[in-house]
Amino acid sequence: MDQSIKALSDEELVQSVMHGNDRAFEELYERYSERIFKLLYSYVYNVDDAVDLMHDVFIRAYRHLNKFDVRRAFSAWLYTIAINCAKNYRCKVYKNDTMIEREEQRIMNTDAMKTPEDHVIENELLQEFSKAVDALNNKFREVFLLRYGQQLQYSDIAHILDISERTAKWRMERALAFITDHLKKKGVI
Repeated sequence: MDQSIKALSDEELVQSVMHGNDRAFEELYERYSERIFKLLYSYVYNVDDAVDLMHDVFIRAYRHLNKFDVRRAFSAWLYTIAINCAKNYRCKVYKNDTMIEREEQRIMNTDAMKTPEDHVIENELLQEFSKAVDALNNKFREVFLLRYGQQLQYSDIAHILDISERTAKWRMERALAFITDHLKKKGVI
């Protein structure tokens, strides 16, 4: 890809796409596809579903690029689309499913070299942690997943969720306190 395109900011790339340069959108896809996939995976815990959702996110972004406000961060706008797609998917598919069941599926696809004892201990810890995260109110879970799953700064999280940075930090503190309390009550920590 042309080095001049790689040097452009996200917002400049958006302007370029809106003027008919599809290579600029390819650059946006390269910059964000992995991060968007990881975020979506933290919602659906299935690789194929996360890939499908990721493609849906980028299709929606491309179709609605004219609605993007270039005064805002493109990443925040894209993460917002991704979160909304993930929430909609979860509502449709996982009505009665729990994070534990999704984690069990993920674990089956990972490291087969562990001993049975390792699997039992890991599953027990993971189940309790998953129960705690799954029990979080959506507004706390979103902040938790964006902070730990995506390693985003609070300022970015605030933009994505359209809340103040202080509110994002408070929600994170509450999420961590809830998870910690849950794990203490279960004797895990």
